[in-house]
Amino acid sequence: MNDLMVQVDRQIQCEGGLGVHFPAEIEARFEHDIHVARSHKLACMGAVAISIYVLFLLNDWRFRPDHMLEAIIIRVGVMTPIALICIYMLKRGVSPVLREMLMTALVCFAMIFTALLIQLSVSPHSFLDLFALGLIVLVGNVLFQLRFWYALCSSAFHFGVMLYLVNAHPAPYASAGFMALMVFLSITLFSIISNLRSEKAERLSYLLLLREQLRVEEFTEKNEEFRRLASIDPLTEVYNRRHFDSLVSSLLGKQVDSRLQYGVAMIDVDHFKAYNDHYGHVKGDLCLKRIATAIFESVHPDVDIVARFGGEEFVVLLPSCTPQQALARAEEIRRHVRDLALPHGGSSRHGIATISIGVSAAGTGQGCSFETILKQADEALYRAKASGRDRCELFAQQDQQALGRAFAG
Repeated sequence: MNDLMVQVDRQIQCEGGLGVHFPAEIEARFEHDIHVARSHKLACMGAVAISIYVLFLLNDWRFRPDHMLEAIIIRVGVMTPIALICIYMLKRGVSPVLREMLMTALVCFAMIFTALLIQLSVSPHSFLDLFALGLIVLVGNVLFQLRFWYALCSSAFHFGVMLYLVNAHPAPYASAGFMALMVFLSITLFSIISNLRSEKAERLSYLLLLREQLRVEEFTEKNEEFRRLASIDPLTEVYNRRHFDSLVSSLLGKQVDSRLQYGVAMIDVDHFKAYNDHYGHVKGDLCLKRIATAIFESVHPDVDIVARFGGEEFVVLLPSCTPQQALARAEEIRRHVRDLALPHGGSSRHGIATISIGVSAAGTGQGCSFETILKQADEALYRAKASGRDRCELFAQQDQQALGRAFAG
């Protein structure tokens, strides 16, 4: 996104010399964003243009009645189907390049068939149609607003046709052909300049809008990152205690009437002070990170909540767990950490880093606060540490079993 923003700013700063094509990445995004709307607009303008083109049958009836049949065939039988095919393809969806080619071809066909009508006519007034040919240029450059290079190429083609008609269709009076040519050239130049300015304005407006969109996206991303960082413990990359409390309050607060059972596991790294004294705080931090990762990998991240409670202590909320299920899940965590086999020279008993876990469980409908359950888990943790560490203990096991039977009943 930063590279794209730099490109956008560079394009905006070059406003005075702004071209009619962006760098590849911006051009692709530009066409993606405006393609549908532009195709719809061109289809509508194509319908308007072909309707007016057919209305010029009135002009044919007035100035070349001897070739009225040819005029009907060309305007209704040839140009109208071509225009309808172009409109249909635009509605169905085509690439940006084909979109511009279709509309360029449409105005070029209009010029060719109009020139054919002028050539077929023997009416002395037919020469006046040369002054109306500039309308076709206006349709392509102003009404359709063909992309600049397409407009420039089609205008050159139109001018070539005009030169041919002026030379091949003798004027009824002197200098009339030169005047028609000058009027056509003026219309062509003015419409090309208008086309270029319109495309520049469109592209500049898009750049300004894109820059604001990128700024909003960047702000949103940074805001999300700040929120994430504010909720994550920077060392272990699990939730911090403040965010844990917020999540627990939100989760359990919504479940007060559903008698949701949940378990809480309080985890403490055994002899961690001795680990720091033996290996130093840098390796102690690395040990905590690996243990936190092991804890996180042992739970269900979409459901369970893991947080660093402080120092070398962690806490895990296990929703929808009975006391025995919570104890079994805690045992999985303990084994996972033990299987890491992290050397612990400061522990004379095991020689590897281990954890002790205290577990408590209850139902939200029981009227027992989360703080009480947390305190019970902490007391169970104390008993696990007093019983030799590297083990899991369930608070007031006999009471919890009775509570489990009450919920089952």
